Amino acid sequence: MYERYELERSPFAQKPTQRDIAALVRENKEDLNKLGTDRFKEQFLVRRTIETSGKERRLVYPEARLRAVHERLKYHLNKIIQPSYLFSPRKNRSQRDNAEVHLSAFQYLTLDIKQFYPSTTRRMIRNSLAVQFGMAGDVAGLIAHVATADDRACFGSPLTPVLASLVHRPMFDEISDLCVSYGLSHSIWVDDLTISGPKIPGAFIAEIRRIIASYGLRSHKLKYYTGNKAVFVTGVGIVGSNLVAKKKVELRSKELWRALKNAETLDEIDTATTRLLAHLGGIKQIVGKSSKRGQKLSNEMHSIRQKREKAFRKNTERLINEASGLRRLSPEEQEARREEIDALPF
Repeated sequence: MYERYELERSPFAQKPTQRDIAALVRENKEDLNKLGTDRFKEQFLVRRTIETSGKERRLVYPEARLRAVHERLKYHLNKIIQPSYLFSPRKNRSQRDNAEVHLSAFQYLTLDIKQFYPSTTRRMIRNSLAVQFGMAGDVAGLIAHVATADDRACFGSPLTPVLASLVHRPMFDEISDLCVSYGLSHSIWVDDLTISGPKIPGAFIAEIRRIIASYGLRSHKLKYYTGNKAVFVTGVGIVGSNLVAKKKVELRSKELWRALKNAETLDEIDTATTRLLAHLGGIKQIVGKSSKRGQKLSNEMHSIRQKREKAFRKNTERLINEASGLRRLSPEEQEARREEIDALPF
């Protein structure tokens, strides 16, 4: 049900009334208007502060009835086809896909938009819905009130990522057009912009900043790289025409291999194997299963699975022998036991 039609064909672009929008989110018009009032919806908002990467983030997100409305709005907005340069929020698009756009480039530029969600105001949302979807002002205003808290997009709501991507689509489209005019590759992961190519002129960087500022936002964390060492894009490294995992991820592999080597009991072997396979599978997903590293990882994972199966097989054989009270079996009996073991599900 994701990305079924262009923006112009969505129900939001068919001149909906407030009653139409209410029906879309399974509410009636009066109750939806009530949910849009600051005083009433406060009872459905959770406010808390979390710390990520050494920074405090103030979350304001809906629960209960208001969350259900946000989820339904998200469901319908996700049916709108997004531009190819956008990789998140989108279903079946990964960080690897985002990084792959920039393989074999020589120069890279990364920057993000400061306070992207909190900077997306109620007014921006209302105006964008009215202009892009052709909504009546009262309908656009109703959605904007329901979708925001403290006059801003709810930081932590399931609705905010897709809503913000649509609200700011004109800005991202303008950036995309500029990149195309310079012959540069570009991608967007939420609020992280990555641009790459043979050469990124200084005038281009100034123009990017100007575009972002013209939409009432600010860019920061601008970083410029050349391709003579690994460049990491949304956590995935690019080295020439290859994708690589971060060094700490590779170091974690060594720890997990050590844990498997030191495992003694069947439970320890099973736990260590499961963790190592999951970790190596994550690296393989980054580097690509068809790459040389990916093929090597596939062989390693196959070998690990075989060793786990062997451990299970030996344990099952021991249990059967103990249950039978047998210590020595004739060759014929041994073969019969093996057939019994082979028939067991592992």
